[in-house]
Amino acid sequence: MQDSVILCGREFSPELLMHLSTLAKQQPPISRNQLAREMCCALAWFSPDGRPALSSAKVALNKLSKRGLLQLPPNKLRPGGGHRLRRSGQELPPVEGVPKSVDKVRGLRLYLLSGQDDALHLVWNDLIIQQHPCGDAPLVGAQLRYLIGSEHGWLGALGFGPAAFALGCRDKWIGWSSVARVGNLREVIGLSRLLIRREVHCYNLLSKALSLVGKRVADDWQARYGVRPRLVETFVDRSRFHGRSLAASNWQRVGSSSGRGRLGPKEPIKSVKDVWVYALESQARQKLQIETPAPLTPCPIMQSLAQADWCQWELRHLELGDRRRGRRAQAILQARWDQPQASFYGSFNGWSAAKGAYGLIEHPSADIGLSSLLSSHQERTQERMAAESVVLLPQDTTTLNHTGLVQTTGLGSLGDNPGRGLWLHSLLAFRPDGVPLGVLHAHCWARPPEASDTAQRNAQSLEEKESVRWLDAFHVAGQAARRMPQTQLVVITDREGDLYELHDAVHIGPANLHILVRAEHDRKLEQDEKLWSFMAQQPLGQRRQLRVPRRSGQPERLTEVEVRWAPVKIEAPAVGCKKSWPSLWLWAIWVHEPNAPAGVETIDWMLLTDLPIDGPEAAWEKVQWYCRRWGIEEWHRALKTGCGAEQREFKTAEHLQRVLAFDLMVAWRVLACVKLGRALPQLAATVLYTAQELEVLMAAIKKNSPFHADQQTNTATSQPPGCPPGRLCWQETGW
Repeated sequence: MQDSVILCGREFSPELLMHLSTLAKQQPPISRNQLAREMCCALAWFSPDGRPALSSAKVALNKLSKRGLLQLPPNKLRPGGGHRLRRSGQELPPVEGVPKSVDKVRGLRLYLLSGQDDALHLVWNDLIIQQHPCGDAPLVGAQLRYLIGSEHGWLGALGFGPAAFALGCRDKWIGWSSVARVGNLREVIGLSRLLIRREVHCYNLLSKALSLVGKRVADDWQARYGVRPRLVETFVDRSRFHGRSLAASNWQRVGSSSGRGRLGPKEPIKSVKDVWVYALESQARQKLQIETPAPLTPCPIMQSLAQADWCQWELRHLELGDRRRGRRAQAILQARWDQPQASFYGSFNGWSAAKGAYGLIEHPSADIGLSSLLSSHQERTQERMAAESVVLLPQDTTTLNHTGLVQTTGLGSLGDNPGRGLWLHSLLAFRPDGVPLGVLHAHCWARPPEASDTAQRNAQSLEEKESVRWLDAFHVAGQAARRMPQTQLVVITDREGDLYELHDAVHIGPANLHILVRAEHDRKLEQDEKLWSFMAQQPLGQRRQLRVPRRSGQPERLTEVEVRWAPVKIEAPAVGCKKSWPSLWLWAIWVHEPNAPAGVETIDWMLLTDLPIDGPEAAWEKVQWYCRRWGIEEWHRALKTGCGAEQREFKTAEHLQRVLAFDLMVAWRVLACVKLGRALPQLAATVLYTAQELEVLMAAIKKNSPFHADQQTNTATSQPPGCPPGRLCWQETGW
């Protein structure tokens, strides 16, 4: 007997599928609407207003049919096809004496149609069919329709319906996870029809109608369907309209559609349109993000690293569609940890183990990828994060150069650098003392060889650009923050992450999620001031000594910097969809090096954060946190130099990404061991190393240093100054 199937959040048992199949085959055949109603009764599937959830049930029927689990009865369509709007056959009602200004319109009002039996239902249909660009195109699902009335006649019409199931720019702007989207999508509705009659020329009439409907649509929708909407979306064909009336009514343009329609098929089938949204309440985005977080058990980093079989423990939550694949992944991670600098093949002891590893990496299953292979490690990372009071989350981008792999498919350009390869954007978790807790997010992609056009890029929304990776990583941090409200998370970026969308997102994210961004743009403030000149006018807050890490061609140095801070209100850039976005309050911290030595890059950091700065210590704390961003650069070095991630050789970029997942985890643990030893030099060596590994280390110490070791107790009998027995003293070393 076949297993149960879960679709649309409902479980379809074999018995139910058999019952539905029997009904679908009976003679005379029942309608699909009757079959959907039977499904709702069997599953107790009802809308919040108590009526059967027929629209959702019909979606489930279509999905069952596509999977071959159910043969649907013939679709009974009336002549003309589909559920298209029906005409009355009458002339449109006349309008007379409409003034030029909306202020002079007499008796302006909205009339809510009660349903298809309403006496004015066909008037609404006629207006839309004859004068709206969509004509008699069908409207599906829950509907709310208004006529714009006055003493002069019916001036226009509005219609609301379900929101798009998948809409990239809207989903990025809201900041919700896929789980929250499925659970809260019914709280978003779509303005599907908006019409002012062609013969009506009245200034500001459309804006006034939008204002009137915005005040009542939430109440009307809740009264009819039992769900109170929080957000309205609509689409504007940019080839026909500009959306000026929407902007004047406080709507926001958040991007462009992909042309895939309301349900989001794989291929574009419609024209690309601008997407506008209107919040029906002040906390709409925050409330739409709400979901029930999965339980999380805090696990301190010391306990995590001390696991004897850490590879099995780290990948215990791995789901690859088959338990054997999970065990193989654990074996690969252990082999890469044992010999991180070896080639992938050289990591394994024998052909049999190597063959099994290559079998997993080259497996055709779509369940195996970078994200799925990292999923268990990311869960463990969140457990380690939950054990801390403050976690720093620097994110950064690097390239993986695979120029030598001429036959490998799926590689792309490396920007200004010659050659071919992949791009990697990561979000790492660190304690404030610099000890890494794990890889919270990683995204790998190949860049197409397309020239950049500044004007075209400014007109695009963020989800159409590669820069969306910064916002995606922030949303991953937001999902983690909801699972650990006791932990403060601070997302840190360099200048490339100075995006207005990122500053906007933090204001509607969880209360324990913050940002610390080094500014790239000299942003416009209120009263036409600029960020840098405004901060230069602020009084000196403090002078501090800052250690600058070594860079290419420049040694590590200690310098004195001046620190100033102040609250600032930045204005949205006057480009693209952000023209209609509101201004934002942030805190700015300016770190400036007044007397930099000749031949070195001057320290000039403008840091932006939503965290309040109440004094010198708070300001300097944020500067020190930003300095921890260098930890992700060290991780990149461990990944490339220590693990040889750029030396892999596989046939496709997909296979390279699968192998990369294991190198990401190994590089994290390598860096964690180094940083933990430096942060806690008195740490017992047995916490991080097995007895066999300690034996090798002690042999190396005995051979290469004046100190000797007791092989039986694994303790040094003659230790360097300050290093007690049974401890390993760490030094600043390279990779």
